[in-house]
Amino acid sequence: MFCKDNGLTQVEEKRGGSSPSTSSTAVGFDERMLLHSEFEVKELPHVERPDRLRAIAASLATAGVFPGRCFPIHAREITKQELQMVHTSEHVDAVDTTSQLQHRFEFTCNLSSFGSRCSSFFPLSGSYFTSDTYANEYSARAARLAAGLCADLATEIFSGRVKNGFALVRPPGHHAGIKDAMGFCLHNNAAVAALVAQAAGARKVLIVDWDVHHGNGTQEIFEKTNLHEGGKFYPGTGAANEVGTNGAEGYCVNVPWSCSGVGDRDYIYAFQHVVLPIASAFSPDFVIVSAGFDAAKGDPPGCCKISFIVTPAGYSRMTQMLGDLCGGKMLVILEGGYNLRSISSSATAVIKVLLGENAENDLPIATAPPSRACLRTVLEVMKIQMKFWPSLATSYSKLLSEWEASRPEKRAEPRREAVVTQGDVDAEAVVVDEEAPSEFAFNFSYSGDGSLLDDKEACGELFRLFRLEPDPSRDLSPLDETDLYNEYALSAARSIASVNTMVAEYENALRTARADLEEQKKELEEMAALRRELEEERAKVGAMRLEKKRMKKEAKVLKSEVKRLRKSRTDYVAREKMYNEVVVKSASRFQKMRSRLY
Repeated sequence: MFCKDNGLTQVEEKRGGSSPSTSSTAVGFDERMLLHSEFEVKELPHVERPDRLRAIAASLATAGVFPGRCFPIHAREITKQELQMVHTSEHVDAVDTTSQLQHRFEFTCNLSSFGSRCSSFFPLSGSYFTSDTYANEYSARAARLAAGLCADLATEIFSGRVKNGFALVRPPGHHAGIKDAMGFCLHNNAAVAALVAQAAGARKVLIVDWDVHHGNGTQEIFEKTNLHEGGKFYPGTGAANEVGTNGAEGYCVNVPWSCSGVGDRDYIYAFQHVVLPIASAFSPDFVIVSAGFDAAKGDPPGCCKISFIVTPAGYSRMTQMLGDLCGGKMLVILEGGYNLRSISSSATAVIKVLLGENAENDLPIATAPPSRACLRTVLEVMKIQMKFWPSLATSYSKLLSEWEASRPEKRAEPRREAVVTQGDVDAEAVVVDEEAPSEFAFNFSYSGDGSLLDDKEACGELFRLFRLEPDPSRDLSPLDETDLYNEYALSAARSIASVNTMVAEYENALRTARADLEEQKKELEEMAALRRELEEERAKVGAMRLEKKRMKKEAKVLKSEVKRLRKSRTDYVAREKMYNEVVVKSASRFQKMRSRLY
């Protein structure tokens, strides 16, 4: 099933004699999904690339996990009718059409959140494609294979033919909405698997999305539990107060992380106090995990604005915790994750847990408390969700007491200001302590008049918050306290000046992006005009086809008339011949009679 490629370990599917069992773990993969790639080879490849699956395959083979210990599921292309359980028919047709168009044409744009040029989709009627989601001639089939594998895995697991499963698929799916293809996603694999499981008899299906990016597509289709970064980057949705709509309130649970350094202890703490209590009360028949590994330590920092440090041990522990639900009937579906080393080690750790191995036990969660930012996020989510899940109330009260008890003392002054001047620097900044309410913000203004620091305490706070260091090239030993604070102020000014430079660069990049967007709009208008012309030509061709059909019908009538006339002519010739014979015979008889008379 896997093939040797680019030096990776060769993995071949074991064929013949293998059959699933209720204690086996199934893995779904098809090498045709590797053909989904960018239209052209680029110096900086797209982060969602075929090497992701190759790296995981090599890691599984090296660990002796697959093939060997897992049962392979053969892929099939999902049908249009199955996809229409999740997406509109226009969206399904648009994915197929876009893949065909990308086979014939290449359109590129610079509007990519990762800086590289990405193939752009056509905005076809009834569906929408973002410019970060590329396609080639094989993309539509790869998406159908991915969705088909997830559907079949869900059926195999829920029916009890296998214990659990892992869908090693791409393109990912959790950003794909009812009629939107975005965030590298074409069809929503998790949503398809959930509805197929329900069709097989599952009354309640729980979807847990631990990808660092909010699974906005899955949330649009139906409700889920979702752990992600708090709306500061793509796709900018998934706030804690998004709890579901139209009678489904409380069945959408978002845990939006708000700071850097989120790791194993924070994820597991959220699992212990939010995910598992709600999941236990919900009592699902089937669990689906949208397993994005882009919160893993080492994932490209450009993929999100804050850093995450979840380890393979953390992912394996979360998998084990979810495995205790609904008798272990669980399907894990690959979503994001772009560092090849991180994604391969994390996926391997998860599959080992599915096989029955214990999760790695090097997590100090028993003694290490979560960060205050994590505790604040968990409290915020619990406060919102306990209206729908009353079992959270007791735990919420206990955690709130812990929060208040551990809250550091703050100064009585609601706000402190300091004027800092150094050289010819002229800047202004607002610094906010992440662990403090907004009333403890500090406003610093730089005027450049050469005066000394007016408020040393506030400057010291600035130094603490910015974690600034004096200029290492200068000897600070002879400096008195005032000079040292001025040194801190200079360091702060340099930092703010650097930030201003970055802001200017971002503004220039934004102007360039807007100009590129205008050019793209013009290109789209031109394409729309060409499309209208094409529709007109199609209309003309249709009219010509109707005229041709009418003429064929008339020709058929004429042929029938000619055939009838030819038959009439044949009958006339035969009658004429018979008449001539009669005349000849009559003349002969007349001559005989005449000769007798005379």
